[in-house]
Amino acid sequence: MDFRKVLFNKKIIIGILVLIPILMILLVILCRDVITPSNEDIISELKDTKYYSSKVDYLFKNSKSEFEENTMQYYSFDKGSRIEFGNDYNRVKVYNGSEIKVEGDEDKAGYTLDKDIDVIYPLAFIENILSNKQADEIKEVKADWGPGVYLQIDIEFNSKNKHLNKAEFYVDKDKKVPVLLKILDDDNKERVIVKYSDFKKEKTLSDDLF
Repeated sequence: MDFRKVLFNKKIIIGILVLIPILMILLVILCRDVITPSNEDIISELKDTKYYSSKVDYLFKNSKSEFEENTMQYYSFDKGSRIEFGNDYNRVKVYNGSEIKVEGDEDKAGYTLDKDIDVIYPLAFIENILSNKQADEIKEVKADWGPGVYLQIDIEFNSKNKHLNKAEFYVDKDKKVPVLLKILDDDNKERVIVKYSDFKKEKTLSDDLF
């Protein structure tokens, strides 16, 4: 009787010893998915960001010259988007639905434009970038303009403008924030370079901004 009990206990111990490594492997796999999200998860989470603020600098390029513009941008999924222009312009554009509300200095009256009048500046908003067709799989790249590893997403714009034909969008893989958008023409020449800095996901944004 004691022999059978000892044998039974040994079988239980052996079973536990076999199960422990299996459970550990499953735990590692589950934790890896949570702690280290896939490239697709990173982009999806960025696309689903409801509120954010960021410094955004534009560099416009053509065959003869280059022109830079510095902005501060705010995005709210339910209120719209806001661009505050630097460079001593003191100009603000608020994008909401089919209209663009333009605000100037206190001594200048604001006015409203149709959204189709301004198609370049809104291209920098994350929602507008990632709502376009993705031309290829997400790539992991290293770049000479910054350290670390970046996720590159090739975008095709639904545009008849040959100077705004496609784009390369770069996201810092570790920080999970956008860093660069290169807008290319149909000859793959850089036409607009958009740089992001101080990107912050916000819990909410004031209605006064919109």
